[in-house]
Amino acid sequence: MIRTAVAVIFFALFGLGFAFRVTQGIDEAQRAVIKAYQVGAKEKAPYLYSKTKAYKEVSAILASEADDVGSKVFAIRTMNYASKAISAAFSGTEDLTPISDVPKFEEEKEKEFQIVDIKEIRNRLDFLRNNKGVRCAPKELGRAEAFYDALVYEMKKEEPNSALILRFYNEVSTESKIAESKLKVAMSNEFECYTGRKKVAVLPKEEQKKEEKPVEEEKPKEEKKEPKMVEEYLKITARIHFDFDKYNIKEEYIPILNEVVKTLKENPFVKVRIEGFTDIIGSKEYNEKLALKRAEAVKKYLVEHGIPEEKIEIVGFGKERFIATNEDPIGRLTNRRVEFIVLKVQEE
Repeated sequence: MIRTAVAVIFFALFGLGFAFRVTQGIDEAQRAVIKAYQVGAKEKAPYLYSKTKAYKEVSAILASEADDVGSKVFAIRTMNYASKAISAAFSGTEDLTPISDVPKFEEEKEKEFQIVDIKEIRNRLDFLRNNKGVRCAPKELGRAEAFYDALVYEMKKEEPNSALILRFYNEVSTESKIAESKLKVAMSNEFECYTGRKKVAVLPKEEQKKEEKPVEEEKPKEEKKEPKMVEEYLKITARIHFDFDKYNIKEEYIPILNEVVKTLKENPFVKVRIEGFTDIIGSKEYNEKLALKRAEAVKKYLVEHGIPEEKIEIVGFGKERFIATNEDPIGRLTNRRVEFIVLKVQEE
C-alpha cells in the first residue's frame, strides 16, 4: 500500500513559565523529526529531511537566546517541513520549497551587517536551486536554506543579535559552499544527478555477444491497487493567550499566527478546530460567550489572511478544561487561551 502522509503540526505558545513553554515546543518538534525519520525520509527525501532538522536546530538556538516567539515560529516550521518530508518519502518526489527574500535595509542599518554579504549568499543559493542542487547536494542545500531563513529572520529584528547573525551566516556559508562544490563536480563529470541520465559502458562487439541473453516472454502486468485513504495524526496544540475580559489578538502573537497561516496554505487538505477558553472569573454564561468571541477573533484573522472558512470550526468552552491553577495571575492568563486542534490529515 502506498501512503502519502501529510500533517500540519502545531505546538503550545504560552504555558506556566518560559522553560515549560519553549521546551515543550522543541520536544514536540523533535518528535515530528523522529516521525519523518521512521518513515525513511532521511534516505528518500534528504533535502526536506535535512531542512526539517535544521529548522529544529534553529528553534533550539533561538530558545537558548530567550527569543520565545522566534523559537516557536521555527518549531512550527519544523513540524510543517516534517510533514513535507513524510509526504515526499512516500511519493518519491522532492520539490524545492520557498525561501525568504533578501531583506532591504536603510543605509545606516546596512553598515551594521558589513560582515554579512546576504546578496552573495542568496545568489549562491539561487545557483544551486536553479541547477539541480536539490538532487546533487540535497542535504547541504536543505540545511543552507534553513539557516538562510534564520539569518534573514534575525537581521529583520529591530535589535538583532550580532552573535547570532554571525553564527547563522557561518552555517549557511559553509553548507552552501560545500553544496556548490558538489554540484560543480557533478556538472563537469556529467553525473546522473545533474544530467538525469545513467552512464552506460559500451562493450566491444565480442563482449556484447557474450552479454546477450535470450529474450524472455513478457509477464502480464499486475493490476495496480487504488490508494487507500487513511488518517494519521501528528497533532500538537497551539495556544495564544488573552488579557482579562478581552478577545482582541495581542500584537506579540501575530508572527505565530502568520506562521500558522503559511502552514495551512501549504497544506490545503487540513482542517482545524479553534477552541476558546476563559479563566474562572465571571459567570458561566458570560464566559462561554467570551470564549467563543476569542475563537471567532482568531478565525477572522486566519480568514482575512486567505484561509477558507470551511477549513475552520470554532467552539467556546468557557469555564472548563483549565490547564493551570486559577489561584494566581499567571495561571489565569494561561487559562485565557485559544487552541488550534488538527481535525483531519490525509494519507493515501
